[in-house]
Amino acid sequence: MKQLQNYPRLSFQSSVVTDGRIILVDEILEPEAKRELEKLETIDGQELLFLKDQELAISLEKTLKDIVETEPSTLLVFPGNGSNYPRKLSRVCQEFPSTTSVEAKRFWVPGEDPAVIAGIILPNIFVITNVKTIVVVDDVISSGLTMRKLLQGNGWRFPAAKWIGVVWISQTPSMKAKSGVNGYERIVTGCVVSKKSGGGKVAINSLSTFRQNSEIAECYARRHFKEPCRFLHLIRK
Repeated sequence: MKQLQNYPRLSFQSSVVTDGRIILVDEILEPEAKRELEKLETIDGQELLFLKDQELAISLEKTLKDIVETEPSTLLVFPGNGSNYPRKLSRVCQEFPSTTSVEAKRFWVPGEDPAVIAGIILPNIFVITNVKTIVVVDDVISSGLTMRKLLQGNGWRFPAAKWIGVVWISQTPSMKAKSGVNGYERIVTGCVVSKKSGGGKVAINSLSTFRQNSEIAECYARRHFKEPCRFLHLIRK
């Protein structure tokens, strides 16, 4: 992946290059259902790939352990609903005493640029000088906007802190920062994904999103599969 040479502060455990689509399996999916999903014929003939949450969590656990043991005065930050999944599967995240959640939402309308809303970290304190390292833990970096927005809204409140991102999956960065996200000292990801044909983003959706939001699941099924009802049936198993 030659394009990643421009990002020396982005480290990853594995990589996927595809023109297909990726489903993050962050909830239980029956093995037979997964095999049937892999056989489904897509409208554009591209493949459907699956990345498992347990494997991604294992790949990053040592990284998280190293960070909290070596970085001074660390605060783990979990933005939005997506971060609940890596948080749940990480012993480090569960046992580390200095953690907090923060609101983060991403909105996207086809044909328009995505918009992100990010909340205030520890809003009851105005300026926090005793935190030296902020680690933002999330499931997926798509554009990097959520992480960037968190820093823009909160960086001045943590004047002594450096920012690190730890995520399960990251798209090939579109920002010019050496880490792939402006303002972050480094980003560590379990898997970095990129388009085989070059340009654009690989479609990544989580199983939990399909199960929790029927509108998204139905739209995805109609757009990408010749048997959309079959897809909708199988993701429930």
